[in-house]
Amino acid sequence: MHRFTLHSKNLCLRPIHCTCVVLGLFCVLLSASAQRPPSSEPRRGMERIDQAEGEQRLEAFRQQRLDGDYVFEFQLEHKPRRARTVRYDGIMWGTWNEQGALTRFKVLPHQADGTTANAPVELIVQNGPEPEAWIRRDPAAAFEPVAGEALFEPLLPGLVYSVFDLQMPFIYWEEFIYEGPSLVGVSRVGQNFLMLPPAESESARRGIKGVRVTLDDTYNALWRVEVVHEDEAVQSRFAVESFKKVQEQYIVKRITLTDHSSRDRTTFDVVEASVGLRLDPDLWVLSTED
Repeated sequence: MHRFTLHSKNLCLRPIHCTCVVLGLFCVLLSASAQRPPSSEPRRGMERIDQAEGEQRLEAFRQQRLDGDYVFEFQLEHKPRRARTVRYDGIMWGTWNEQGALTRFKVLPHQADGTTANAPVELIVQNGPEPEAWIRRDPAAAFEPVAGEALFEPLLPGLVYSVFDLQMPFIYWEEFIYEGPSLVGVSRVGQNFLMLPPAESESARRGIKGVRVTLDDTYNALWRVEVVHEDEAVQSRFAVESFKKVQEQYIVKRITLTDHSSRDRTTFDVVEASVGLRLDPDLWVLSTED
């Protein structure tokens, strides 16, 4: 039985009861952007920063997290360019260990008639400098590791999101090019960093030149993620659209991921959320037990 080492101060040893908490969702992106929301205050000047300050901001961003564990209930809306919108419901449980964010996802596929299918897709995702992921599509089976090309495959048929999008390994890539400031919308200034994949990584083998990360110049919150191919074309864009205050903490409420080749979009929207929790460590046990 595989267990992760979690921070004991954030956990209790009793089972979690769904009736006792407000359910909710979404990983390192939510928690890393969550402390203070970018407001609508007037933008600062378009000031460049130096390499040293850029490294400090990236490191501070990597260290941001919510106070305590969290549970989110969410809805995914897949919006193909030439087809009808497909909706998926899901739940996400999150905590942190020595490596970084540790998250469990459960996504409920829908039948053609709109009803929920019996078997959910479940993921356990470890973020950090050495990311890992496991998946199962049968509640009676054990989790299986996800690696190689499988990291970039859609979680469900046609869905834009992949394990790579949930792991966000580029946040921890050491090499980057600071590209300078740019406007985000009409009122915010963002600082742009092109994160460069390690030479032997799966990302480099797939032809990813870099991943552009845009951080808010005032609050260091994440605004955008763009995956750039070796031919300089943007493959996909991850855009934060809104924030939500939950129990005196801010989380990202709505995110849209767009695939530029197909122009299909998948929107992630937090329906309900609870933060400041102490979750049972058995949620992250890689076994057939729930």
